[in-house]
Amino acid sequence: MSSLLTLAKDLEQKSKAQQQSTGEMLKAAFSEHEQSVKAELNESAKRISAAMLDHDQKLSSDMSQRTKGMVRMVSQTWLTIVLVSVLLIASSAGILWWQGQQMLDNYITIQEQKRTQAMLSEKNNGVQLSTCGEERLRCVKVNPEAGRYGKDSSWMILERK
Repeated sequence: MSSLLTLAKDLEQKSKAQQQSTGEMLKAAFSEHEQSVKAELNESAKRISAAMLDHDQKLSSDMSQRTKGMVRMVSQTWLTIVLVSVLLIASSAGILWWQGQQMLDNYITIQEQKRTQAMLSEKNNGVQLSTCGEERLRCVKVNPEAGRYGKDSSWMILERK
């Protein structure tokens, strides 16, 4: 029995030694696997960070271009509004000036005609000249009560003031 006991003790020692050696091999394998996983995770994190940085740069570039485009569009719109406003104001001022000149010319002509009419009325004993009809022909007021004169009765007396 002692050989069985010795054999069991040897088997137990071998089993413990094998268990210890298997544990150390598993520790080494897990450590190596852990290092490999850590390295892969670090590489993956670097790739993700690089991708995020690249995406951020592209997004920033796109936003910058869109901002510049919006600023350009807004400035062009305001420039167009200002130019159109200036042109409208200038053309309105030109039209008002031209109308003012026409009114001044007409006023001067009316004043001259009034002076001429007053002068003619004084020299012709109050006879007033005017324009008559659609063709605006010169005419004078006559006194129909004074009667007609001449061979063909085509003459009449002018009405005085």
